Amino acid sequence: MANTIVLAAGPNGLGVVRSLHMQGVKCQVITRDKNDITLRSKVPTIKLYADGSTDEEQQKWLLSILSTQPKNTVIIPTSDWYVTFLTEHSSVLQANCVFIIPDAELSEILIDKAEETIAVGKVIPIPKTVQQINNEQQLLNQLALPIIIKPRSHKHMVLGCKNIVINSRNELEQFFNTFGDKLEHLIAQEIIQGPDKLQWVCNCFFDENSELTQAFTFNRLRLSPSHYGVTSYAISKKNQDVMELSAKLGKALKYTGPAMIEFKQDPVDNIYKYIEINPRLGMCNFFDTSCGINNAYATYLLATNQALPQNNQMQENVMFVSFYEDLFSRLRDGESFFGVMQEYIKNFIKKRHIYIYFVWWDPYPAIVLAARQVSDIFKSAWRKVFN
Repeated sequence: MANTIVLAAGPNGLGVVRSLHMQGVKCQVITRDKNDITLRSKVPTIKLYADGSTDEEQQKWLLSILSTQPKNTVIIPTSDWYVTFLTEHSSVLQANCVFIIPDAELSEILIDKAEETIAVGKVIPIPKTVQQINNEQQLLNQLALPIIIKPRSHKHMVLGCKNIVINSRNELEQFFNTFGDKLEHLIAQEIIQGPDKLQWVCNCFFDENSELTQAFTFNRLRLSPSHYGVTSYAISKKNQDVMELSAKLGKALKYTGPAMIEFKQDPVDNIYKYIEINPRLGMCNFFDTSCGINNAYATYLLATNQALPQNNQMQENVMFVSFYEDLFSRLRDGESFFGVMQEYIKNFIKKRHIYIYFVWWDPYPAIVLAARQVSDIFKSAWRKVFN
């Protein structure tokens, strides 16, 4: 069995560790945060976190660790930062490490949303997009409100948040007043209207010939933060249209490895339009595994030159829950506590559930996270009382 290291980032890394464990693959983990929830799992054989307070210091430390690993060590990244690190240092690391990601040129294109949307828009439908923002009038000429402003990549995080939604001309004017000197780091897109349930994700795997060998699709029901965040409540459903769009995109891009591809069905024309791709295993990868499609294990198999799984069938109508994030984002969005709980109970009775942090044979991450969340609630209440 090959030496395997998961470069872990939150639930993304925790899911990969558990997915490999279910196939008997032992692994080590490295995180960039000593509080990363993956470090609380009993599954990894070795747990490390990167030394250093800056990106440069952590990259230097990580390179020194990976450069001394046994030959043919399998490296599995679970964030864009790790993918960029691997591509930038591939000439050094490939002497003794194997990692299944798109080639350096394609990885950089897919991580930079300005380049990504140009490349993807040539293959499948995308929302109207402005890759180079110049001024307020330009956006109003090219896009209809509401629009969403996004950083181009993890290297361009100038907003102080994941994105900014602009609903009016006044908000657009405020945006330019605040970020007018940072426009080269940002892109703008026209927002596809409609509820969260029109959003779909395809977690899939492409072989060395860029053929889609397996795919898992799920319908997003809620996001955290609401509407423009990450999946907090979802149900597994096979969506052939989304799978075919993903297969077409992967083939056109000559993509190899795991991918998380997001779509939203436009209620105006009923067309599924591309939202985003993560050139790696995504946050919900243990959801895939629990429903029969283990993309983490497929990554390991291709890295070790073993045959990929054949004819895997996904289990439908399984619920995915990130409870704390979903509950509080829905309450902040104006839903009633009793209404939300009623929906939870109704689905719990009827359907199988997969929880983002909890599994009975590895309970500690969920216990630790619950304790942290309860502590945060009490601290927040305490501050409100005394302020």
